[in-house]
Amino acid sequence: GGRQPWRPARALVLGTGAIGMLATCFLRLEGLEVWTVGRGLPGSPKAALVDALGARYSSTVQGSAAALAVDVGGFDLVVEAVGDAQVMLDTLSLLARNGVACLLGIDGRPGRVSLDGPVIGVDAILQNRALIGSVNANRVDWVEGVELLTRARERWPEVLDAFVGLRAAPEDFASAFAFAGVKATLAFGDAGALTPPARST
Repeated sequence: GGRQPWRPARALVLGTGAIGMLATCFLRLEGLEVWTVGRGLPGSPKAALVDALGARYSSTVQGSAAALAVDVGGFDLVVEAVGDAQVMLDTLSLLARNGVACLLGIDGRPGRVSLDGPVIGVDAILQNRALIGSVNANRVDWVEGVELLTRARERWPEVLDAFVGLRAAPEDFASAFAFAGVKATLAFGDAGALTPPARST
């Protein structure tokens, strides 16, 4: 966003795993209007968490991200957390003028992806769209992350706790892999019980 005066207002998060949900949370903390796209139907547990953060949930079962972008007039920021190369490339077509798409997923599968020619040959240039990938972080980013998590816990304590919806003992690892919530972890020692995390009081 430092390429020009940039005041993002609308953001799209693709994916409702741990990275996508944290992105939704942090963008809402910054006051952006956020849409989060997932594969589950509205009313699913992940959709409920998105709603609780004050974002809007959109299901791929009911419509595409491309149709959503047309409806809202494009997004200033798109955060990809799906891990699908075609979805990654498609983020460029979801942006508004001066928009930035940040790719956080990984997809090492062999294969080809495609994009409508004018999106890269015209729109990306004339509308100053940017596509970046990110995996590294500086120490200051980790410090800021802790501060954002603290702010998020103060604002939405029960929602943040629900991000880790299952803590399973190592011998029950299969239940962690089968868990359909945002994140499951293996807990060692006395913490290794098949229970959700304790709620804040």
